[in-house]
Formats: sequence, C-alpha cells, structure tokens
Amino acid sequence: MVILGDRGLEMLEFHKIREILAGFASFSASRQLALNLHPLQDGEEIRVLLKHSAEARRLLSLRPEFHTGEVLDIRETVKMAARGKVLKPQTLLEIQKTLEAAHRLRSTLINLADEIPLLGNRLFVKLCGALCQVVWK
Repeated sequence: MVILGDRGLEMLEFHKIREILAGFASFSASRQLALNLHPLQDGEEIRVLLKHSAEARRLLSLRPEFHTGEVLDIRETVKMAARGKVLKPQTLLEIQKTLEAAHRLRSTLINLADEIPLLGNRLFVKLCGALCQVVWK
C-alpha cells in the first residue's frame, strides 16, 4: 500500500478537491468537515464509509425532496449558553429551528431504517433524539 505524505497530496492538488467538495456544503459545519478531510488508509473504515455514502444516495433516490431543512450553526451559541450567557429571543428561535430540523431528519432516518440501516441506526439518530427530547420537555 502506498501512503501519501503532504508532498504527494500537494502534487495531486488534494486541497483543491477538498475545496470543490466544500463548495457543495450548505451548512458551515459540513463545509469545515470537507475542508479537513484527509485520505484514509484503513480498508475497513473506507468500506464502511462507502456504504454510508451508498445509503445517502439511496436516501435521495427514495426521497428526492429530502433536505435537512433550516439548520443553523449553533455551536458558538451552545458554548455561550453553557457559560451562563443569557440568549436573545432571536437566538433561541434559531436553536428551535435547528432542533426541529434535527427532529425531522431523525424521523426520516428512523422511518427508512429498513432501506438505509446504517444511516437509520447511527449514533446521530440517537443523538438527535436525545437533543430534541431535552429541549421539548
């Protein structure tokens, strides 16, 4: 197996590939993930991630209208709240919209779990459920 170092990745212009991929991201956190991608070497990890990609394509073929909805990057807001900062009403509405979108995404993945088992059973589904449950109690 050939392992590419920084020089090899630079010669292949891997940074440009990451930038192109990041250009398709509609969410700032997704964009950051794309920009931080690096080649994998573990064959099993690669196979699992390719299966996830195949299921994501399957999701889009089953539900062409599928989208994440109005998801906003609330990471900094959550950090501020954790430090005890009082949040403005508009900020709370943004959090609500993001949580509602997470809830809809979770519901879609659970409803299609037979068709897309990896996506339907991922930790993300459990995390979204826990997050939504805490906020709506």
